[in-house]
Amino acid sequence: MTVVRIGGALASLIVGIAVGWSALFGTARLTTRPAAFLTAGLLGYAAVTVLAAWLLTRHLRPEAAARARVIGGAAAAALVLLPAAWTALTPGTPRDTPPPVGTRFWTLPDGVRLAVLHVPGRSGAPGDPVVFLHGGPGVADMDHDAPILGRLADTGRDVWLYDQVGAGRSSRLADPTGYSLERDVADLEQVRLRIGAPRLALVGHSYGATVAATYLARHPEHVSRVVFSSPGRLVPEVGDVTGTGMVGRLDLRHQLGVLATALRPRAMLTYSLVKADPRAAHALSGDDEMDSRFATMYRQSAPGLVCPGNPVPAAPERPGFYANQVPLNSTRPAADIRPALARVRVPALIIKGGCDYLPWSIATEYRRSIPGSGLVYFDDCGHQTYAERPDRFLAVVSAFLTGAPSPWPTWPGLTPPSTYRGAV
Repeated sequence: MTVVRIGGALASLIVGIAVGWSALFGTARLTTRPAAFLTAGLLGYAAVTVLAAWLLTRHLRPEAAARARVIGGAAAAALVLLPAAWTALTPGTPRDTPPPVGTRFWTLPDGVRLAVLHVPGRSGAPGDPVVFLHGGPGVADMDHDAPILGRLADTGRDVWLYDQVGAGRSSRLADPTGYSLERDVADLEQVRLRIGAPRLALVGHSYGATVAATYLARHPEHVSRVVFSSPGRLVPEVGDVTGTGMVGRLDLRHQLGVLATALRPRAMLTYSLVKADPRAAHALSGDDEMDSRFATMYRQSAPGLVCPGNPVPAAPERPGFYANQVPLNSTRPAADIRPALARVRVPALIIKGGCDYLPWSIATEYRRSIPGSGLVYFDDCGHQTYAERPDRFLAVVSAFLTGAPSPWPTWPGLTPPSTYRGAV
């Protein structure tokens, strides 16, 4: 009977945890108040464990039943209170470093402020301004991107970089459900209007390529040329997990570091709440806290962004957690822009690295969807082509922007080269 009771006690704890989590997330869908959904979770867990304690001990002698209930209650409480105490611990806030010299802040019609940097064209024939769109979503790193991408001003074109809403030094939204691809595309149009240019030359990296492609489909008349660097999904898919591929490229030590950060109880709870209701997650764990956790995880996984042996890029100081996680966890399918892109006649160039963690099939989809697009292949680069081989990247992009012959050969086929070592 002792074995049966021990088994029953373990089963009751498992059921109690399941009921508690269900109560917590069910309540989080009804209210964003942390006190309400956390209390609901605890009550659900307590109800199951108290009922189980009575059922398992009701046939024991009073003294034995009391002793078993005290021991069982202590174990059940410890199982919840220890993680709860750990959950109460929050990381430090992200570092506030001075912005790059020349950074300005533009206020959009809805009051959101974007951090913007302008590098004036320096020489050569002027052309349409270049706008760089960072990746992520939510991974703004103007401090490290500007010294590289700003060199495109040597083509004579003005170069603009900005932190997308929810990332870097730009505003965070009070309601995190406002983060979306459509929002980023609309903000890019506001940036174009503020610059005052009828047409832009877009350089989009990773998720920034997705923004650039969607903008191209919506506003082809406002794009003169477009570069897709290590492009993200052309049409984001619900439940897509390709963005986690860089963790699989890490060695065991770095993988354990990422897991240790992700599996902290408070972080796990917040990640899970984003799926239930981002507003509940935001009420529990604010932007400073989760941006700091995101920065730590990004730093730990950064070696997976580059080819082995290449310098690992410095991690951004303030990536945007909710700007990243809310769009990635959206259950609303993205609009299919491929029919619109098939009608576009804008010069387009794709740049793909030999050990990019994002699949080759994504680059192939861009080529198939955008008429006349070309692809340049960097065998010795991973995802961060412009940071791993900046001189080559800038030479290729500068030639493309000015209509000069490419200093690097284009890859003619749709299948990856034999030297390709990334995801397929």
